[in-house]
Order: sequence, then structure tokens, then C-alpha cells
Amino acid sequence: MTASGDNTALPLRGPLAGLAWTSLLLQVAIFAAPLALVLWLSLLAATEAPGDLSLTAWTSLLASPQARAALFSSILLAALTALGATLLATPLAFLIAVRGRVLGRVALGFVIVMWFFDPGLRILGWMQAFKDLAMLEILPASILGGFVAELIASVHAWLPLGILVLALAFGQVDTELLRTARECGATSITLLRRILWPLCHRAVALSAVLVFSGAIGSFLEPRLLGTGEFEQASEWLQRALESETGWPYAAAMLILMLVLAALPLVALTLLHQRKARR
Repeated sequence: MTASGDNTALPLRGPLAGLAWTSLLLQVAIFAAPLALVLWLSLLAATEAPGDLSLTAWTSLLASPQARAALFSSILLAALTALGATLLATPLAFLIAVRGRVLGRVALGFVIVMWFFDPGLRILGWMQAFKDLAMLEILPASILGGFVAELIASVHAWLPLGILVLALAFGQVDTELLRTARECGATSITLLRRILWPLCHRAVALSAVLVFSGAIGSFLEPRLLGTGEFEQASEWLQRALESETGWPYAAAMLILMLVLAALPLVALTLLHQRKARR
């Protein structure tokens, strides 16, 4: 596929084109098949004969105060995670892409290690650290097993993605422009506020959207750190799956979570295309 007005893209022909299309079709099938099965499962009537289709799961889910509260809590957690991760990622991305040199490479390596480090180990370590600090009265006991603990874990888990997206975007800015601004007395904050953010606003939005979409479907942090007071959609799902008749309801919740995760990406894409046509 070539973008409009782009004459630099080379046509893809021959065996490589066939391999590319085969790979794409396989990926579409692997994505579409389980999605169709989950959608079909959400339409099954839990109390009727097997195979009968019904909207019982959907109507019950939408009418359930617990399910709506869990969805709202997940949206809130994902939105705060996207905001926190984007704000924290900005200075680290600046260090990697603009400062560069040894310190920038070390920071990049650390971010990659963070990205591949087992989140289960991190969360279990935080749980113990929170308990110890709460016993020493350094942290309030309310942080244990609550929304704040989930938010801390979620931001830390998705921070590397935001850093890498912003670092790639900042790295595309003309270094001569940044050097000239530096020679004119611009500080790092000025470079971020006046040059990098305006030039990379789409990347900033993409970073926040990707973090939001990933965080809203996260299972590990709510499972290990969550409580019934701020139940996430993933915890609601777990309870539904443990019930013999709850699978259609869990499938409906999964579809809703997928829609919520995809909406920001779709909106961002449509907005970009609308601006490109102008």
C-alpha cells in the first residue's frame, strides 16, 4: 500500500509478495477466528438449550451495576495510567533521543530491561515492599491492595512502551533545529514545550492511546493487587469464568473491553486521516 502523493514506495512483486499476503491472511484468520467464537459465545443463552442464541448475557451485563462499575473502574485506571506513563515517559524519552551519548544508551538499555522483566516478579516485590513500608508507617496502610497500588503497578508496567514511542518520535526531530535553539539559550523544558511537543503531538497522543488500550485489558495488576472496593473488569471476568453459567457473560464483557480498547485507536486514526485530507 502506498500513501497518497508518495512516489518513493517500491512495488512488491514475486514470491516475497505472496509470502507477505499469506502471512497477513494468517494473522487476520488467527485474530478473527477467536473473536468470532467469543462473539458467538456471548450470544448463547445460559439457561436454555445448547446452541440457542439470545441477548440475555448482553442485557444482563449492561443492566448490572457491578459490571458497569467494574468497567468504569477499568476505564479510570487505564486513563490515569496513560496520563501518568506519558508524563513520566517524556523526560526519559528526551534523555534517550536528544541527550543521547552514554547516558542515553544506558537509559535505553534500562527501559528495554524493564519491558522484558517479568511483571509478576515486580508486582510481588512491590506487594512485600508496600507491606513493609506500611508496617513502618512510612506509607499509609490504605495503599495495600487498593486502587493506588494498582495504578502504581500499571504505570510502571506500561511506562517502557510510552518511553520507546516518544523516543522514536523525538529522534526524528532535526538535530540542527534543537542545536540552534540551545545556542539561543533554550532550556530542556523550553525544547520540550516549544519544539518537541508541538512537532511530535501525534506521537504523544499515540503513546497515550497505546498505553490506555493495553492497560484497560490488563489482568495481572488487578488480580494481584486489586480489592472488591475497586473491582476491575478483569476481576469481574475472573468471577464470571469461575461460574458454570457465566461464560456468555464473560464473553460479552471481553467484547466490551475490546471495543473500549480499540475506540481511542480508531478515533486517533480517523482524526489523522481527516487532517491529512486538508
